[in-house]
Amino acid sequence: MNEWYFDRFGQAMFVIAEGDRFVSRNGRNLGWLKDKSVYTLTGRPVAWLDNGVMRDGSGNIVAFARSAAGVLPSVPGMSGAPGTPSLPGRPPLPGFAGTMSNPGGGGWGSKTIRELFGTDV
Repeated sequence: MNEWYFDRFGQAMFVIAEGDRFVSRNGRNLGWLKDKSVYTLTGRPVAWLDNGVMRDGSGNIVAFARSAAGVLPSVPGMSGAPGTPSLPGRPPLPGFAGTMSNPGGGGWGSKTIRELFGTDV
């Protein structure tokens, strides 16, 4: 089963499918997970995922899982998790351009999932 990740408002935004692919609640491919680095579909590093907490390059929290073991400044009321979305086909793996390192801790970020991945969710 895929675990849902929520944004700063507690809205279910995406799952990690097959252990390495971000899929939106609307069944769209968003990006890739390689080690703990988060990449766009084109292979650009944009975030770091560790202990169920996704942080942008500035260390601000963009998303989190219910089971997050990482530190959150506050936990918003969460929407119910929708059913698992229809999984789209796997896009081709891009060339991954560098890596993201742990940016450290910060508060809630202002970037949306759409802004982070650069695609519709």
